[in-house]
Amino acid sequence: MDSIADLCLAFDGTYAGDAMRTLSELYTQIELETSSFCKQHEIACAEGCGTCCEHFMPDITTAEARLVAAYLLFVKRDRALMDRVLEFAGNTSGPCPLYRFDSPYHCSVYAARPLICRLFGACASQDKEGNALFRRCRFNKEETMPLLLKFTEDVPVMQDYSYALRSLDDGEGVVGYLPEKVASMMDQLQFLARMLEFDDSNPDDTPNPLAS
Repeated sequence: MDSIADLCLAFDGTYAGDAMRTLSELYTQIELETSSFCKQHEIACAEGCGTCCEHFMPDITTAEARLVAAYLLFVKRDRALMDRVLEFAGNTSGPCPLYRFDSPYHCSVYAARPLICRLFGACASQDKEGNALFRRCRFNKEETMPLLLKFTEDVPVMQDYSYALRSLDDGEGVVGYLPEKVASMMDQLQFLARMLEFDDSNPDDTPNPLAS
């Protein structure tokens, strides 16, 4: 398998496949809207910056964890990377186990990355009065983003996307830190793949990783 589309096809007809397809469609919508927002307001991370990944552990929903786990198991098929996720259990402050300093996108699962990673520094948020505003990322020392923008018109807002994401989740939007959530989903997906008779997630015949 080479893509999220392949994952959705492989799990077609199952709850997991339907959930991954719906999440992928939401991500596509978000990418279109946030890309347009950033272009319009000249918002961009500094070239090569991955500082947010170094100092942050994403908290994600079950739906997000399922897609990341499927991408690791059946697209990346990288045993060392899977083991790294398991080893980071209990780490709540970062770095993210999927962080790659030597990649342009700094992410081992960029196509399947969680919502917070897609929105950080790429859309507005709401203040206490519900007004939309954008603040420069505190790591953006190069000042490639505006310092502060306030909006009266409708713009992409982080909270709205978060509500949309949690409405998809079979765990009623309950979040947890990435290592534990992804490890749990890897176990479930491997079991389901064996039932569907296509589990090729263990190319070197070593024991499959199990969540602790």
